[in-house]
Order: sequence, then structure tokens, then C-alpha cells
Amino acid sequence: LFANEGLFLERVPPQVNLLPPLFPAEYKLNIRKALFALVKGGHPLAAVCRLLVTFAGKTPGGMGDRLARMWKIEKHFVHPARKEYDAVVAFMEGQPIYYAVTKVQAKRKIGFIHGDYNAMGLSQDFDRPYVKQLDALCTVSEGCKMALEDNFPEFREKFHVVYNILSAQFLRKMAEAPVDFGDRYSGSRVLSIARLSVQKGLDLALPAVASLREKGLEFRWYIIGVGPEEAALREQARSLGIEQDVCFLGEQANPYPFLRACDVYLQPSRFEGKSIAVDEAMVLCKPILLTDFSTAADRPHDAGRDCGRPGKAVDRRRAAAALPRRLGSRGLYKRKRDRKGIFTDRLGINIIVSNRNNERWKGSALLDASGKGYAFKRFTGRVGISEFRQYGVGNLRSHL
Repeated sequence: LFANEGLFLERVPPQVNLLPPLFPAEYKLNIRKALFALVKGGHPLAAVCRLLVTFAGKTPGGMGDRLARMWKIEKHFVHPARKEYDAVVAFMEGQPIYYAVTKVQAKRKIGFIHGDYNAMGLSQDFDRPYVKQLDALCTVSEGCKMALEDNFPEFREKFHVVYNILSAQFLRKMAEAPVDFGDRYSGSRVLSIARLSVQKGLDLALPAVASLREKGLEFRWYIIGVGPEEAALREQARSLGIEQDVCFLGEQANPYPFLRACDVYLQPSRFEGKSIAVDEAMVLCKPILLTDFSTAADRPHDAGRDCGRPGKAVDRRRAAAALPRRLGSRGLYKRKRDRKGIFTDRLGINIIVSNRNNERWKGSALLDASGKGYAFKRFTGRVGISEFRQYGVGNLRSHL
């Protein structure tokens, strides 16, 4: 790791050999604090690196240009791996891939890019020699893979889709913990879990929230996360007169109780790969509102995996109109009599299914509370979808 810290570090199994971090813990501090702390802690070279990287990161250019300039400096200060490995996996774009390619001796080298390469603004020219030296480059959705193929067509055989791993059982167990929003509000709650950065588009949603509040819609928007845009977002909320309607909850070691208790999950990102937070909202059967970023089409069709609750992707300009509809989609549980005449709680949903020939139908279904399929009815004909993945809700094929 670049730094041995994080909310989930304590969950690393004891049999995992965690190597010394590439940088001292003080490296990530604000530049003024970092320089003093690094020198005082006996890391003068790291202090020099931190200063130079700060200047490189502030020079003009896109994200890819900044990462390239920063790595050109950092590569002279980080130590190479001390032994040869069977494989090295760089689990993030940018520096982790650059480090794995140039500083680690391994029989196989695998990289990951977790977003849309085009939307992220990475540097094709700088990345090409690193992609060439990888044995495989993985990404998290078909849309993201297509972006890689567009930029590096000569390496298309190296690209693979590896979907985010998510344990629904673990998530639901974590969500059972008590929750405290820090207020006594009893109305509708909208939740977002995101790093407070430009990419996540929280600034796009604030005017929509202000517009809805002016129209009298009662709800509060809660945001879990920290990041460089927090001060700007708070000031924007204040200038719009909605500082009481937008609550910043900071970092939460266990965000799942908040997700369980909310009424709508909102992801207003400018671009994404395949957001784990959206997958988690699906598992907890929450109505989801997404902005129409480039890979948003990969999202709503996955909802059948755990409970079939639909997601909704909207143009950013229509967010204010879509949110009331999401807030109004609660209360879907209905009492249905099963074939034996026993009343049980079941969830009425819309679902899309496909057969082996990739033909698709749209219809309705019933699910019980455990997520198992019950019965299909009212098929309405074929529908076209740009991308579809079937997760198996009951025995779907037997109903086609």
C-alpha cells in the first residue's frame, strides 16, 4: 500500500503479509504540515518529494497530465520491491500501475482501471508503454472495457471485465447496527456516499435540492464522505439557502445502517466506472437515482440481482423532476396469497429477463422477503437494452 491506513485496514485477514508502506504516514498531510512532520520524523527525502509533487499537481493540464508529472518525480524516491513475486496486481489506475510495471519484479503483471478511461481524462500517450508491459488490464464494466479498446485497440486482448465483489450477506448484517443521523428529522431521507470531489458531481445536485425545497418537497439530503471539495460544497449549500437541508456526515466506518434507513440513494456523478455504493444500495433494495454518466446504462438493469428494485438514470438537468418520483416509490410491499392460501409479505417489482439467445422480455414479478423468485406475470414484449447481465432471481428461464 502507498499508506497502511483506511477504514477497512483492520479487516485485513491476519494471514495477509502487509508490507511496509511506500510513503510515511505524514506524506498525505496538508503540504505545510507534511513538510515539517516529514523532516521531524527523519524523512527529509520524502519531504522533498512531497514538495515537488505538490507543484507538479498544481500545474495546468488534465488528470492524466498531473499523474504523469507526479510519477516522474515519485519514481525517483520510492524503493523497488525487495523480492520477485509470481504476480503483481495494481488495483488502481495511475501510480499503482506505474509502480507495478517499473518497480516490481513479477512473472505476471495485472492492472486495474476502475472508471471510464475517456471520462477520467487519463493520458493515453503516457499510459501506452505501461499498458504494453502489462499481461492483463482489468476494468469493472463492459462500458469501461469499450473505452479501453477505443484508446488502445492494439492491446484489446489484454482487457478483461472483473465486476466488483460484494457480499450481500455481510452487507445486510452490517446494516443491522444502530444508526444516528445526528438529528431528530422524521421525514424522507436522501443519501449519497462519495468522496467529496469534482468527479462525484455533488455540486450538480445542490441546485436541484434547492429547487425542490422551494416547491415545498420535504426531505433532507445526507452525504457520507470527505474530500477536497467539502468547503466549496458547504459554501454552495449556504449560498442556496439549504444548509439546514444538506447534512455532511463525514467518514463513517460503517455506512450501511445509514443506507438501510434512507428512502432514496442518489449518485449525481459526472463519471463513474461501476460504483460499489450503487451496488450496495441495490442489495438493500433502495430506489436509486443516477445522473446519466457514460456507464450509468450498466446500472439499473442489474437491480434484479438481490431484490429487483429499479434504478433510474436521468440527465443532470432533470434531476429535480426525477427525485420526487423516487421519493414517491416507497411502500411497494403488498400482501399476496400464495398457492397454499397463506398470506406473506411480498415485493412487487418490474423485471427484465433474457434467454440463451440474448432475447429480452419485460414483465412483472413477485419476490418474497428473502429475495427468492415467486411467480411471473404480465409479460409486455421484447425490449432493447444496450447491456444486460442476468443474476438469477428464482428460475427465470422456466418462465420464458
